[in-house]
Amino acid sequence: MYRIDSVRANDGSNEALVICENVSFLITVRDLEILDIKENDLIDEDTYADLCSAKERLACIKKAFDHLSYGDLSKRQLRDKLRKKYPLQLCEDVADLLEERGYIDDERLAQRYAETFYEFKKMGIGKIREQLFRRGISRESIDNALAKYEDEDQRDRIREYLENKYDSARLSDEKYRRKVYSGLIRAGFSCGDVADVLRNFESEYD
Repeated sequence: MYRIDSVRANDGSNEALVICENVSFLITVRDLEILDIKENDLIDEDTYADLCSAKERLACIKKAFDHLSYGDLSKRQLRDKLRKKYPLQLCEDVADLLEERGYIDDERLAQRYAETFYEFKKMGIGKIREQLFRRGISRESIDNALAKYEDEDQRDRIREYLENKYDSARLSDEKYRRKVYSGLIRAGFSCGDVADVLRNFESEYD
């Protein structure tokens, strides 16, 4: 059996400090209520294990907020960062909790990234899709974020990207044209649209 030395809820926070056998346990007030322990109580092995788990859970939550303080993360990104220090199931539970409370939102994050990449970095849709996927955003959220761009004619954007990045006067050179073609594909534009834009450029310089 273990004796609870003291229990103190921290004013102005959702945390409680429990001292058990001279060992400190910082846990949430909610977990304190669930454990239903008071000063001078004797607790068994199972309750002591639950107290240890509650301490680890709060530490994981605090670590999650620490990661989020440096910038928004997708749910998968946050979970993967937490896994470096905490068990997988705990990381998933904490990520679920923060998602439920609105601290992480993959739909909102995907929309913001998509707009930045499309409007300011001028990426093609394929490249944007790749970038969002690499950030751990689900395919459904990616599809929703890109839906408003899918029906837009991309050829003017390709032409603008080409003129900013390449020397259009050299497109008559077959080797250079292949280089440009490959670069535009890597930028996320479709093969058909790229080929169409390059044909139009070629006809202008004939």
